[in-house]
Amino acid sequence: MMDKQELWARIDAERDEATRRGRELFDCPELGFQETKTAEIICRYLDEWGVPYHKEVSLTGVVATIGEGDYHIAVAADMDALPRQDGQGCIHACGHSIQVANALTVLWALLPWAREGRLGGRVSFFFTPAEELTNPDFRNQLMAEGRIIGRSGKQDMIARGWFDDVDCVLSCHASGNAEEKFDVDSVLTGFMLKKAVFHGRPAHSGGAPHLGRNALHGAILTQNALAFVKDQFDPAACVRIQPVISGVSGGINIIPDQSALESYVRAADKETLFRAGRRFDECVDGCAKALELTAEIRTDPGYLPLNQSAVICRSLEENMLAFCTPEEIDRHPISGASGDVGDLGTLLPTVQFGFSGIDGVFHSDRFAVADEVHCYITAAKVLAGTAADLLSRPELQVRNEHFVEDKKNYLTKWLQQD
Repeated sequence: MMDKQELWARIDAERDEATRRGRELFDCPELGFQETKTAEIICRYLDEWGVPYHKEVSLTGVVATIGEGDYHIAVAADMDALPRQDGQGCIHACGHSIQVANALTVLWALLPWAREGRLGGRVSFFFTPAEELTNPDFRNQLMAEGRIIGRSGKQDMIARGWFDDVDCVLSCHASGNAEEKFDVDSVLTGFMLKKAVFHGRPAHSGGAPHLGRNALHGAILTQNALAFVKDQFDPAACVRIQPVISGVSGGINIIPDQSALESYVRAADKETLFRAGRRFDECVDGCAKALELTAEIRTDPGYLPLNQSAVICRSLEENMLAFCTPEEIDRHPISGASGDVGDLGTLLPTVQFGFSGIDGVFHSDRFAVADEVHCYITAAKVLAGTAADLLSRPELQVRNEHFVEDKKNYLTKWLQQD
């Protein structure tokens, strides 16, 4: 069995270097599927440590595997950043650079056991691009060119088979909750993207408005209908539908013959997500028909809800308690946020724990790492300790025995791949 105290001591000895890596990565923000410099930094460290890897996975991702054995853990870390609100480049406003830094620290810490053949299994480090669904036109172009299959890095890696022989997934993410040091077993909502285009008939808005059929009215009526429909879902399901009117034809003196309504449809579980998606379509169709309009609806997959592995979450909490009190752990929070880690959680036993230590506001230009020790050292210890437990304790080694069938359904019913 791996000695976790020795493992954690190795991370402590790497404190200065781990923090320096974190700062270097934070200062290298890049948008999804464009993380070339970030990939270069990752590969530079892997080369320095003599760790083999695959690069240009899903365009900019990197995958490195250490150890040997049957049980196979994936440590997943997002690479991408967000556009700055002031328009001046990008910023790691969701803390993905911390994930990359921690994955590198855990890899470095586990290396002696791997090289001595004592790791007890395999650990692959998946540095995954494009978690944030930014620059949609760019991604649509990449899909049209056949360069990506899924709109996010993890979706593309899943579709291309990179996770096919993985047994479970470990991940961490900075948390906006400053009251507790960690969160465990959180639920992330899933979402789909909806766009409804209404078609009517133009007319002179002063001379003969009755001859037209106002497409904008269809969007407005649907917006109101969706507001009422949300009340029909249990609040615990976290259904969120906040539509915006994104386009209207014509001018001030013309009855508009076209309008567009767009929205994310969010929910905390897959069944409710698909039901909410159907209700969206019903509202569009019903409102269009009531106003003698026609409507077409486009649905694009977003991310699936994240429901975490209870077995691995128990191990996570055991490791957290080595660094905090029970009162400093937030258990089973439900978030309106989403991530493509939810897609992995649909196919494999998956966890993503949260850690505090952030100042400012997520997804804003004011995001900053306030507690470097907690973010870059303590969080890495929890991640490494959980990996050590899984490799050393067979009762924790959960798998999805139905992965092949589940992946087939995922590709056809969610990613809509033939």
